[in-house]
Amino acid sequence: MYLGRLQLRDFRNIEEQALELPPGMAVFHGDNGQGKTNLLESVYLLATLKSFRGAKNRDLIRNGTPKASVQGTLHHQGLKRVHEVGIDKAGKRFRIDGKNPRGLPEYFAHIKAIAFVPSDVRLADGAPDTRREFLDRAAFTLDPGYLAIAKNYGAALKQKNALLRDAKIRRRSPDPALLAVWNDRLADAGAEVVERRVSFLRDFAPVFRELHGGITGAVKGRPEIRYRGAVTTQAVEGGRESIRDALREKVEAAKDNEARRGYSLVGPQRDDWELRVGGEPLRSLGSQGQLRSAALALRLAQMVLTRRKTGICPIFLLDDVGSELDPHRNRRLLEQLGELQAQVLITTTTLVNLHLPAGTYVDFGVENGAVKQ
Repeated sequence: MYLGRLQLRDFRNIEEQALELPPGMAVFHGDNGQGKTNLLESVYLLATLKSFRGAKNRDLIRNGTPKASVQGTLHHQGLKRVHEVGIDKAGKRFRIDGKNPRGLPEYFAHIKAIAFVPSDVRLADGAPDTRREFLDRAAFTLDPGYLAIAKNYGAALKQKNALLRDAKIRRRSPDPALLAVWNDRLADAGAEVVERRVSFLRDFAPVFRELHGGITGAVKGRPEIRYRGAVTTQAVEGGRESIRDALREKVEAAKDNEARRGYSLVGPQRDDWELRVGGEPLRSLGSQGQLRSAALALRLAQMVLTRRKTGICPIFLLDDVGSELDPHRNRRLLEQLGELQAQVLITTTTLVNLHLPAGTYVDFGVENGAVKQ
C-alpha cells in the first residue's frame, strides 16, 4: 500500500496543495515553522482520524476559514481508493471513494500509518499515559476492531466517573445499585481490553526483540515487555473470565477510596507496560542511546507485525530527522524501512541530516505552507 496523491485544502497553514508522492521515500525539507510537520500530520489524520500532536479540530483548520479537507489516493494490489477527511466546527467526516463507509473498521482497513516523532524517545521512561496510548494505537493499527472495544470501556468509565464525581460534589455516597451496574460493565469491558492488550503484546514482543537486536547490535541481556496492571499475571493467563473476576474484586476493594476521590481507581485506564533489558527496567537504568534504540524498535515492530498479520505495510512518517537520532540510528532505521519496502515520508531542516545517497528519495522543499519539488 502507498499514498500516491495527497490533496489538502485549508489544513493548518496550507491553503491548497496537491502532491504526487513516490511509493518509496519522500523528503520534505525547509526551515522550522514552514509546514513540514503539517504535511505528515495530514497523512496521519487521513489514516487514523487523529493528530499525532493531540490537536483539536479547530487547530487543524487554517485561520480565517470555516473548514479543512485532506484527500488521499491509495494504491494496493492494483486497486485505487480515495480516502477523504473533512473537518469543520461540527467535527470530522470521512469517506471512501465519495461514499460513507459502513463504519470505522471499513475505513481503517484500507489505510494505515505509523509516525515516529521526537517525543517517542520518551516512550520507555515517560508518563504511563504515553505508553497506554502507544499500546492501544498499535493494537488498533493491527486490528481496527479493537477501537470498538476501547470505546465501549471508555463510555462505561465516563458514566461511572460522572456518578462518583456527582456524589462527591453533593457530599453523599453514590447510589449503590447504579454503581453496581457500572462496576459490572467496567469489569466486563475492562477484561476485554486487558485481554486484547496482552494478546497483542504476545505477538509484538518477539518482533520487538528481533528488531531491537538489529538496531543495537550486541545487546547486554534479553529485552522484554511486561504488562503491569491491576490484576495478577495468573489472572491474565486464565483468560477473560478470570480477568473480569479479578477486576471485580479490585473494584470492590477500592470502592470506599473511589468514593472519597470522586473517580475510578481500578482498570486498564491506569495500567502500564514496562521495557526491561537483562531483567532490569530500561526506564531507570537505560542510557539515552538505549532509550532511542528502544523507541526505534517499538515503531519498527509495529510496522513489521502489521505487515505480517494484515499484508499491508503502513506508511511510515518520520518527523524531524536529526533532532533526536544520531547518524548511526538514522541509517539503521532507514535500512530497515527499505527492507520492508515501505513508503516513507520524512521531514528535516537540512538534507545533510539524512545521510542518504542521492537518487534514493524524492525531495520536496517547503516554504510558508507551500511545497515545491
